[in-house]
Amino acid sequence: MHQAEIIVLLFTAVGVLAVLAHNITLPYPIVLVLGGLGYYYNQQVQRENAEAGAREAFLAAKTPEELVQVADKYPHTDQGTMALIKAADDSFTKLDYAAATKDYQRILDTAGTDRQLRDSAQVGLASALEATGKVDEALTAYLDVARRGDKTAYAPFAYNAAARIYEQRGDKENERKILLEETSLDPDSEFVKQAQAKLQELSGPVVAPLQNMPTVPVPAAPAPAPSTPAAPAPAKP
Repeated sequence: MHQAEIIVLLFTAVGVLAVLAHNITLPYPIVLVLGGLGYYYNQQVQRENAEAGAREAFLAAKTPEELVQVADKYPHTDQGTMALIKAADDSFTKLDYAAATKDYQRILDTAGTDRQLRDSAQVGLASALEATGKVDEALTAYLDVARRGDKTAYAPFAYNAAARIYEQRGDKENERKILLEETSLDPDSEFVKQAQAKLQELSGPVVAPLQNMPTVPVPAAPAPAPSTPAAPAPAKP
């Protein structure tokens, strides 16, 4: 007997024993509560079993095709989604951008996907779009993730990627704007530190105003030596 079936029977038994022990009729709301609890725990156990099976299959898969099969067999599980992200990442590494784009997009199109996993897939999709020359679409995808800010761990990377695109276009104004937005994120992030360094580089060296510079005394020029008077000409005889 499966664990889920045991749990449902357990809750049913509780209700039956209560009736037999006290010879009472359970109020309808209590019956609903007991049934609801049984259903909830049944769903939880089924989900845990699905996640465990997906995890085992995920670890055994070696190719993008096998990883996609894991996602097909275990839909709506975090492990299945992670397998699909790994398949897309592997395809991207092999320069198979079409397959990578398809798998990343599939994750984004699946309702109920964990938000962090969605952000991971969107950053991957943006990278695939950029690699295939669809830079405007890539920029939009990066900024969608970046502007979620502290709600996602992928924001600093996405900001840096967007700033790099603006740099490649020679658009210093938007590059500076994006980097400045990024500096509001976690200061311990390596990507944020890179953004701060890049902002300093764009700003150039800081030169102190002349009026604030200390005055250095200049020594006076030495007085000229007194000239020796010319000797008088000898008298004529």
